[in-house]
Amino acid sequence: MSHTISTRVLQALESLTGTDLETFCFHLRDRRDEPKIRRRQVDETNPVKIADLLVSKFTELGALKVVLETLRLIDSHQEAETLESKTKACLDKGDPIFRKTSDGKLDRKPSQEAEFYAAGQSALKAAQQGRAPVTMKKPEEVEADARAHVLSEGGDPGNDRLLLSRYVIQFGKYKGQKFKWLLENDVSYVAILVDAHQKEQENSMSQSPMIAQMVSLTKYAIPYPEVLGEVRFHRGVERAKERSLQPGQEGEALVGFGIYKTETLKDLYESKNLGKISYVNFLRGKKSTCDPGSKMEAAITYILQRDRKQASAATAPSRPFTRSFPRATRKRWSSSNQYAISSRPIQRNVKRTCWRAQQSRLLRY
Repeated sequence: MSHTISTRVLQALESLTGTDLETFCFHLRDRRDEPKIRRRQVDETNPVKIADLLVSKFTELGALKVVLETLRLIDSHQEAETLESKTKACLDKGDPIFRKTSDGKLDRKPSQEAEFYAAGQSALKAAQQGRAPVTMKKPEEVEADARAHVLSEGGDPGNDRLLLSRYVIQFGKYKGQKFKWLLENDVSYVAILVDAHQKEQENSMSQSPMIAQMVSLTKYAIPYPEVLGEVRFHRGVERAKERSLQPGQEGEALVGFGIYKTETLKDLYESKNLGKISYVNFLRGKKSTCDPGSKMEAAITYILQRDRKQASAATAPSRPFTRSFPRATRKRWSSSNQYAISSRPIQRNVKRTCWRAQQSRLLRY
């Protein structure tokens, strides 16, 4: 890998004509960034010495960056593009570049490229219906194909992560795409596959080509925090979904999308937070435009059901208010009244008046 970068840098310098090479060296000496290159260090007629100097001064990756910048500075754009394309595989260690939303968060939705590809696969599957299924390749065949691909790009097949990134998935709506492409274009789909595999692995000893593919995909994907986070989120959604299937527990389902995706529908609806109240109002207005069967449609359905229940409760006739008293209290009043009547007949009217006043005061509570 290191030798390849040095060689590509040398080839780029050798492609420059005499005048262009002199101009290149002039801009090298004119650099303001450290480390600087002195005039006596640059031999304008020897690309080999210039390449060695750059690698020793900046390291190979640094030398590549300096050469690309300087080539563009002297308008040698074609040479810069050629050098960049030839060293791309050398710099690729197999790590995916995860897509981000405008606010810097992980983009969980499939890319447009993924949607187009899945639609094409669906059409192809429909056209091939009735034919014998294609046999999946053995694990060693999949690895051999990936190794050949890495070598064709000038990469290092000894890099396990780079090798895994070039494995091709052999099933599903993205059949034929590489593992790295999957993580870059539909990370949620990968999380679902990994979660399903980990659950099945607990109860399965199968070593089929399908299982071997899932082992390889899990090995490649799970070290990335973005994938691990999606797997955990998916498991949370599934647990909440199971709870929400119980009678009267529809609100226990997670929202599953947007900025409040980890909230339950019930908590989102009942929240006093102004941001969440605004979001619920926003969802009410999306009833006619949301995708059928989507998580957004499920959330809107729940919100509107809660709205109807609240409206019904507000318009229902209220029952007249009555206050009852325990039997013991009534018994004490009765005994007290009887005692007053029997023991003090002269004050009968006074006692009756006091008892009525006492009852009137109690009824006010």
